[in-house]
Amino acid sequence: GNIHASNVLPVHNGADVYVRMSADGKAKQQECREAHDGWTLVRHVPPGNMWHPAKDQLVGTEVYGTPSGDHGDKAWTVRYDTMDYDEFMFSTGDCLKWLIAKKTSVFGWYSNAQRDIEKSSSSDRPYKARWYRRANN
Repeated sequence: GNIHASNVLPVHNGADVYVRMSADGKAKQQECREAHDGWTLVRHVPPGNMWHPAKDQLVGTEVYGTPSGDHGDKAWTVRYDTMDYDEFMFSTGDCLKWLIAKKTSVFGWYSNAQRDIEKSSSSDRPYKARWYRRANN
């Protein structure tokens, strides 16, 4: 929630969401700082106390703001629901914290459920973590 946002966003230069189509449907072992190779930045929130204002549950139908890269001072998102992608990368603006997950792991409705993570800033190997994606949230 907002308390977590207040602890993360100001310290790590905001947060970003990227999408891509993985090679042959398999996740590449790619670091966040190399994100521009094959990844498309679709959503950005600057440092502050609030997460993205989007309400589309990561489906990619919302459009707001002016795309200004990963260091802009205003939140923005582009429409990406029609893009061909099968992976998400969520990262802090400074890339100190990031994770890559398949679209199939992100979508669906769940609460405190184990979801697959392909790779992250804390592990080079796939693992599971507890996530929340609740309708009307």
